[in-house]
Amino acid sequence: MASDLVVLNRKKGNIRGQLTQLRAFIEKRENLDEATMITQLDILSRRGTRFEELRNEFYWTVSDNDFDQVESSLSELEDEIFKTEISLKSILHELKLNSSVSNSSTDGVIAKDFIDKTISIKLSEIPLPLFNDKIEEWNSFKQQFLNLINDNPNLTENQKCYYLR
Repeated sequence: MASDLVVLNRKKGNIRGQLTQLRAFIEKRENLDEATMITQLDILSRRGTRFEELRNEFYWTVSDNDFDQVESSLSELEDEIFKTEISLKSILHELKLNSSVSNSSTDGVIAKDFIDKTISIKLSEIPLPLFNDKIEEWNSFKQQFLNLINDNPNLTENQKCYYLR
């Protein structure tokens, strides 16, 4: 029984050491990216599973006299696991927010370029053909309008509609 407790305490020490390494990694905040955080969360999940197995082994092995002390120690370790998980998830959330902000800022640059391009178009500069209600001139008018306005890739749909007036 005493040797069983020694083995269980070593296993508990191993888990605590791995948690300490993970906490040190988090506190350094170096090389943090989404893939690394997801991997670390997966590793932590496996540590949590090992911890639950260890807790059950302790419950089977420890005498009633030592139970409160062991339970207190296991609760502290469980709190460390939870705090580490919260830290990892917070960092992952920050990374996702930062990547979405950088994507939206890139979208903003693209939108600004598009707006600058469309603002530079002066609608009144295109000499439009005039239609004077003669049916024989309709095809000519229509073709000129399509060539000048409809097929112009620099005009938006709203600008094209403006010229229909």
